[in-house]
Amino acid sequence: MDAERWWPPFVEVVAIVWIALFVVDVAVTFEVLVVSETVASTVRTVLQWLLVVFLLDVALLYRWSEKGPRAFVRANWFLILTVVPWFRPFRLLRIGRSIRALRLLTGSRRVGSFLNKVRGKCHSLWCRLRD
Repeated sequence: MDAERWWPPFVEVVAIVWIALFVVDVAVTFEVLVVSETVASTVRTVLQWLLVVFLLDVALLYRWSEKGPRAFVRANWFLILTVVPWFRPFRLLRIGRSIRALRLLTGSRRVGSFLNKVRGKCHSLWCRLRD
């Protein structure tokens, strides 16, 4: 499905916009940034509407997953938690977990050897492209 391909990057862009607007809203609240009441109200309204996008994100992921509700929640509890944009930075923890898993795999001789070969090929390709 075409939407399954463009939806995740769209949600990530919306998350960046949400974070930027949230920073603006906090700055306005603590009077670090002075804007008109209309602008402040518009920022708050956009923040609320962007939350709808995050809820729709989880609904679409559930629909595309072909799992039952319990299995989906069990498998994606972390994703569901990060629907609330305040928790979105916690998605970075997934990257850390992936790096740890990769480090464990490189300890294995076969996988480590394979990854070293891939790294060597990438390096030689990079050198050829640079010249």
